[in-house]
Amino acid sequence: MSTNKSNQHDIVLPIHSENSGSCDPQNLCEAAWRERWMILMPLAILLAFTIVCFWLPIDIICSRFFYLSAFDGWAGDYWFSEDLCYSVSPLPGVVLGIGAIIVLVIGRWSPELAARKPVARFLLCVVLAGPLLLVNAMIKPAISRPRPHQLAVFGGERPENVRYVAPWQLSAIDGKSFPSGHASMGFLWMAPAFLYWRRKRWPVALWMTLGILYGTAIGFFRIAVGAHFLSDIVWSCGIVYFSGLAMYLLLGGWRTGAFETQQPNKVNEITAASEAAAQGLQPEAQAA
Repeated sequence: MSTNKSNQHDIVLPIHSENSGSCDPQNLCEAAWRERWMILMPLAILLAFTIVCFWLPIDIICSRFFYLSAFDGWAGDYWFSEDLCYSVSPLPGVVLGIGAIIVLVIGRWSPELAARKPVARFLLCVVLAGPLLLVNAMIKPAISRPRPHQLAVFGGERPENVRYVAPWQLSAIDGKSFPSGHASMGFLWMAPAFLYWRRKRWPVALWMTLGILYGTAIGFFRIAVGAHFLSDIVWSCGIVYFSGLAMYLLLGGWRTGAFETQQPNKVNEITAASEAAAQGLQPEAQAA
């Protein structure tokens, strides 16, 4: 008799233990603290690179490599691939941004798309916060850094006698070189990596590599035509990275299953079946 009761008790034990997610952060502060090295290390690299740009002519040396002469202009002006790169640079923003909007709008009538709303909301926020808001709407107009082809050292004539301005240094010249808007759109391919953050290493590595390579390729051609400095490209990468990490934290991506596709029907079926099984066993236990 006692053996039968113990077997029945084992059947109705809960499927998941309450302490199974004890290692996961419980709030935003704990989640941010867990990502402290993913915040501090890239930030330290960016700050160190910026300080070097103030002391050494890294940007000028890099741009001079592509400058032919005052008459011939820039090497990238003669490359067909530069025009192609300029045209495809908005592709990540268009694919991720418009795709997210479609999911959010049509998801009102489609249960399958509605289950992917958390993913769409995250991607749309990264697109809006990174390239559109921070890069193009706020930092570029505020810094107003002159472009390489505007500098007197590279044959710039309008306005006259324009000198080099280091990154994050304010300028009165209407150049809007810092940071690169086109490169920031290319680096957007890094955004899907945060959907797998702390869960799957290979997708994170894949999307990060794709975003860095795509954005770097666009930045290379933008430097080749005298439109941007090397530091413009580096900071574009950093801004997009921190935008993705910030949205991951603020939208609760650190919570278990936050970006996973929801399947409420299956969950309800499992819950109902377990409850029915438990209720069916209770009369038998009492009779025994």
